[in-house]
Amino acid sequence: MDMFRSIHIASILLAILLLVGCSGSKSFSKKGEKLDEAGLYAEAADMFLQAARRNAKNTDAKIGLKKTGQQVLNDELSTFFKNVAMGGSRAEAVASYQKAVDYQERVRAAGVMLEIPDHYKADFEKVKGEYLVDLYNEGQALFEKEEFAAAERVFAKIAALEPNYKDASSLQDVAYLEPLYRSGTVELTAGNFRKAYAQFKLVTDKNSGYKDASSLREECITKGQFVVAVLPFTATNKDNAIASKVQAHAMTALTSSKDPFLKVVDRENMEKIMEEQRLSLSGVVDEQTAVRVGNLIGAHAVLMGTVVDHREIAGSVRRSTKDGFEQYRVQQVNKETGEKYYVTRYKPVRYSEYFQENKVVLSFNYRLVSLETGEVLVSRMAEKEAKDHAYYATYSGNKDALLPMGKGSADLSASGRRELRSLLSASHEVKSVATLTNEVLRTASESMVQVIEADLKEKLP
Repeated sequence: MDMFRSIHIASILLAILLLVGCSGSKSFSKKGEKLDEAGLYAEAADMFLQAARRNAKNTDAKIGLKKTGQQVLNDELSTFFKNVAMGGSRAEAVASYQKAVDYQERVRAAGVMLEIPDHYKADFEKVKGEYLVDLYNEGQALFEKEEFAAAERVFAKIAALEPNYKDASSLQDVAYLEPLYRSGTVELTAGNFRKAYAQFKLVTDKNSGYKDASSLREECITKGQFVVAVLPFTATNKDNAIASKVQAHAMTALTSSKDPFLKVVDRENMEKIMEEQRLSLSGVVDEQTAVRVGNLIGAHAVLMGTVVDHREIAGSVRRSTKDGFEQYRVQQVNKETGEKYYVTRYKPVRYSEYFQENKVVLSFNYRLVSLETGEVLVSRMAEKEAKDHAYYATYSGNKDALLPMGKGSADLSASGRRELRSLLSASHEVKSVATLTNEVLRTASESMVQVIEADLKEKLP
């Protein structure tokens, strides 16, 4: 009999597989009915659940799910009861009950309510309470051993079961924060200010009031901050105007840096100190003088630069006349029938194309010199180019009827029409060289700061 039953079940499953192509709600219901008839209620429940999810009005699916789903739920509850009655693992008992509740919720979301008898709920609350005590004791023992990672995992389990259980939540936070705090303290003592700052920031992001992490984080910045003075840039062609612009953008980019350890001496303070010392910033061109100035203003390094090339190329508008055709319609009369019809004609015309390009080229050398060692920390050449052009066409006639020329006749291709329409609607405006200059100044300065930031992170712990 078992062999015949197996053959019967196999045939049912095969029939269902043949219906896989039909994925409607009714199809899933029918699959569920066949599986239920074969005694495969767990598989049937899954089919009914999918059917109910696809169509909330499928009554047959909900009736089938109510019956087979309850059987599946009862199996999960039976596993829970065995764990409790036979004195099994409290963790396994809790997990089996939660699995039953999760299934109940999935089915409820599909519009069917399954029942969990009250005595199961009472048994669960009892075993959960015992399990929470076990977890709390385990977490405290791990805490005392300073096995913080393991303790955090245990307290996280408590929080998932009962968020407000004793002081488990605060202990979970401490288990996470304390290793970071200790690591930060070690790095700070070792003079690794960046690493220490990163650890203390993780602590304060989670809990700004944890111990003295906030003040220690600020101490890291105070002790590890790298102060840079931006000295006047020069130009090989003596163009002081562009040199000043490059310096100003370099100052702005450095000041906007997200690196908390990078500080820039603002020009106002520099000029005040220089005035007090009766020195002129305009004469700072060599590294020896730069070191002297930097020391006066309390900087760790000075940034100097020289503009090597700056060209603003304003292009003139170039015009070219193009041959084309304008499309028009002519009415004709059929001599035999007298019916009127239209034919398309093409007359030769001319239209104009215009092209203008503006371009700016900028390159400057910059050097970041340490005032403590005299070492050139960074020496690079920043090279940037920006350009913009306007390419458009104009026509005084009917633009919608204009066609380009192709091989001596009207080009009727879609691509030819599209390209000409694009030129006729294109912008006539081109960015000015002043705008392009600002673009290259900004992008070159930002690139320079990225290089400086990367170098300082590597050299200063």
